[in-house]
Amino acid sequence: MKQMMSQIKDSAKDSKYWTRRVKNNAAARRSREARHKKENQIRVRAAWLEKENIRLRVELLDARQQIVDLNRERPRNN
Repeated sequence: MKQMMSQIKDSAKDSKYWTRRVKNNAAARRSREARHKKENQIRVRAAWLEKENIRLRVELLDARQQIVDLNRERPRNN
């Protein structure tokens, strides 16, 4: 459970406090950078998948057209 944020008096801000603040700030920065990197990777992958989807749809349409063309060329034996 998250702890309630409270103001710390200037008199209570000793070296232990500042050490923890510096470490926390660095950890928060790394976390934000990691999140941004992951979001960017997702955007890049989504764009690639959209292009691949279009390419595959075109390939499917071409294959279907080939089937239609081959069926027209083939003589029907009844």
